[in-house]
Amino acid sequence: MASMQQLFGLQTGLSNQLNNISMAQQNCCCENRAAIADVKYAIATENCADRAAISDGVRDIMAQQTANTQALVNSTNAGFQGLMDKICQLELDAKNDKIADLQNKLTMANLAASQNAQTAAIIANNEAQTSALENYLNPPARPAYIVQNPNCCAQNYYSGCGCGLN
Repeated sequence: MASMQQLFGLQTGLSNQLNNISMAQQNCCCENRAAIADVKYAIATENCADRAAISDGVRDIMAQQTANTQALVNSTNAGFQGLMDKICQLELDAKNDKIADLQNKLTMANLAASQNAQTAAIIANNEAQTSALENYLNPPARPAYIVQNPNCCAQNYYSGCGCGLN
């Protein structure tokens, strides 16, 4: 009986040890599951943070690209506006040149009429000067001094000393 009790004691001790091992295994498995769950949670949290960081980075890059694109558009618009202003200025200059040309033609027509009047005045003046030169170079005969007509009043002069007495 003692051996049976001893065997029973061993069997009970072995059974307790197996139970302890089983419990230890069960606790280890639960701990592993909890650790795996913690790791999964950490990975999911990190994954979410990584996605947020990537999303923020992409958003920042998109904002920068949008700003760059807007700057290019503004620069292009400013360049085109400058070209349009230059074209408008050239057209205005051409219009102003044409107006000035037409005004010059009108002034020239008025000037031509004025010149015709001036030409007529110059011709008349030239004719007067020509006449004066002709009279100077080939003057008409004029007496140097005025002499009394010898046929007039001569009788009275000789007979009465010009007093008119007979």
